[in-house]
Amino acid sequence: MSSELAGDIIIERFEVIACSKCSQPINTLSAEPFTLIHCPACAAEMRVPARFANFILLEQLGKGGMGAVYKAYDETLGRTVALKVMQQSIGQDRAFVEQFLQEARALAAINNPHIVQIYSYGEENGQPYIVMELIDGGRLDHIQEKQKALDEVFVLQTAQQVIRGLQAANAAGMTHGDIKPANILFDRAGSAKVADFGLARFKGEKPKPGEVWGTPYYVAPEVVRGQAPNAPSDIYSLGGTLYHMLTGEPPFNGETVTDTVLLRFKEPAPDPREFKKTITPKTAAILLRMLEMDPFARYPTYESLLKDISVSLAPLLEARSGKKKVPEKRNVVVPVIIGLVALALIAGLSYFGVLHFKANQEKKRSEAQFEADKAAGKIKQVMRGGQLVWVRVETPGASAAAAATPVDNWDIPAGLDTSVSGDSAPADFKERSILLVRAGNSGKLEEASKIYLRFPLAGVDRKRLDQATLQLTAGRKGSVKIKSNPYQLQIWALINAPAWDDFLIWDNAPGNDPKSAGGMRADQAVLLTTFDMPANPETGDRLVIDVKPLIPFVRDFPDDELTIVLTGDAETDHKGGWRITSTEDSGRFPPPTLLLKAK
Repeated sequence: MSSELAGDIIIERFEVIACSKCSQPINTLSAEPFTLIHCPACAAEMRVPARFANFILLEQLGKGGMGAVYKAYDETLGRTVALKVMQQSIGQDRAFVEQFLQEARALAAINNPHIVQIYSYGEENGQPYIVMELIDGGRLDHIQEKQKALDEVFVLQTAQQVIRGLQAANAAGMTHGDIKPANILFDRAGSAKVADFGLARFKGEKPKPGEVWGTPYYVAPEVVRGQAPNAPSDIYSLGGTLYHMLTGEPPFNGETVTDTVLLRFKEPAPDPREFKKTITPKTAAILLRMLEMDPFARYPTYESLLKDISVSLAPLLEARSGKKKVPEKRNVVVPVIIGLVALALIAGLSYFGVLHFKANQEKKRSEAQFEADKAAGKIKQVMRGGQLVWVRVETPGASAAAAATPVDNWDIPAGLDTSVSGDSAPADFKERSILLVRAGNSGKLEEASKIYLRFPLAGVDRKRLDQATLQLTAGRKGSVKIKSNPYQLQIWALINAPAWDDFLIWDNAPGNDPKSAGGMRADQAVLLTTFDMPANPETGDRLVIDVKPLIPFVRDFPDDELTIVLTGDAETDHKGGWRITSTEDSGRFPPPTLLLKAK
């Protein structure tokens, strides 16, 4: 490998890569990093990778005056990330680097679904860098490029999510300082996330003389005057961003950057309906209040802003849903026909639902087997043609080598999971990122719920097992609970691997005692241990449960798929129950995981 300067950023070049299709070695000495090349043997197209520290750089996502952002593979953590690297010249300013890393530490402590998560940070060759989650569902400014003025419902819903992210940062003592369309990203599920707190500062810090933080279209007047960014200035910048997205025009737009900045001191922002007549009066009023020159005339809190946006959004959503009043007089034949059509649709949907269920189950089983093979060292990742691919380890004498150096640890994520509830609603047909366990002393059986987790045991040397730990991740918390009476989480194991029914509900869930809010059938399940749940766990908190009785149970267990069931005690009033993140959480949090260790 060789090093080179790429826009004041030192990266290492690969001299040779392997084709991802035919594995033919390809000389890349004459190819610039991240450019597309073709394999001379099979003509497959690929992008030339590069290296920075322990990251394989796969693609350059963006570049600015301070550095660049790359799509990268983190070899240490084994995941694809977004890597922001600052220029080497900036790294020479030690005061800036110290501030940069200080803010990175503060941001890494914020865990909110609407803020781009910071994984780690550091410095390499005098270049500070931040490792962030990779968000690849689009950017707000790119979305606007395709259609000048965006839909009002979409913009308001995006605003709600951005505000929740800013609330979380503000609670941690951080302000963004540069809210603009380019800093609002979307994941593949369409959820908005605030990115690039590069100009953010801790509360109370002021810019240096002559320094302005922000973007001309959206920067707040008080920030232009030299005041430190704060929540009101972020509200102003968000108002300018929403205005631009809704109308296709920024609230202030002069011939030069200076003219654009000065306009906000000369006159208020024009009514957005001058550019787009269909904007509702309520939304127009919200934008104009956010863009008030006097910070005290803007919304006093994020909560008050959220409330007004919700009021403006409600009738728009109701109108879009197409709800109509039922006419007073109806033909008797019409309901009959509708009923017959509905029955046919239900039958059809049930059939396709079963097909979808089976396909989904098979997908989950394949993913669970993949994770089990990965934990057992049966597959590994290699770089081929600028892409990381998984290959099966099949070398001569592998069995002998495995016997000589046996695997001592198995981290097994749940391959399949579901919640069943006492109201007997279908379970596995619902793709959910949150699993609920709830029993309590309310006396209402239909409000109870239990969690089923299934773990593949293929490849585990059961005779050598010495430790067993179940790790769960707390999901969003429900009602605030009193700590005086700890809630007991009960961990059960099914005695045999069941044949799962396509229509899994409370009444037919394997081993479930349908008449008990927190119990299982004694002839089908064994209680392994109990765990005192914290009263109010934060989202993302890891719950580590020592399950020692599982060791002798697994040694004699006859099947390769273990089912663990989580239930709640029926003595404690715990209101909304406890939420556990599932395998459907799309990578934000680890799924339920069984950690086994050998002697």
